[in-house]
Amino acid sequence: MTELDTTPSVPTPEGSPLYVSAEPAAAGGGNLVAWHGLDASSPEAAGGWRVYRWNPATASYEKLVELPAGAADYLDTGAERGTTSYYWVTAVAADGTESLPGSGWAVSAPGAGV
Repeated sequence: MTELDTTPSVPTPEGSPLYVSAEPAAAGGGNLVAWHGLDASSPEAAGGWRVYRWNPATASYEKLVELPAGAADYLDTGAERGTTSYYWVTAVAADGTESLPGSGWAVSAPGAGV
C-alpha cells in the first residue's frame, strides 16, 4: 500500500520578504494562514495580498483569495479536513506585480464522524 504524496512538486523561490505560518483553526474548521514582513513603511509596501493553496490534482498553487493592504491573515475554510495543506502568500504592488511567495503549511484537524 502506498500513501498519496501531496507535497508540492514546485519549489518555493528563495528571497521572499514574507514570513508565512499556517495552523489548524481553533474551531476545527479549516486553517488559519498568517503572514508578516512588509508594512506601510517598507519600500515595497503591499497594496494587497494573494493567498494560494497547493492543489496536487493540478500540480499547481491555485489562488484562493485577494485581500486588501491591511490584511494579515486568512481563514481557509475550504481546506480538506485531516490533510496537509501547503500555502503561498504574495504581496501585490499597486501595478499588480507580485513579490516572491512566502510559504507555510498546516495539517487540518480531522473531521468529525458523519
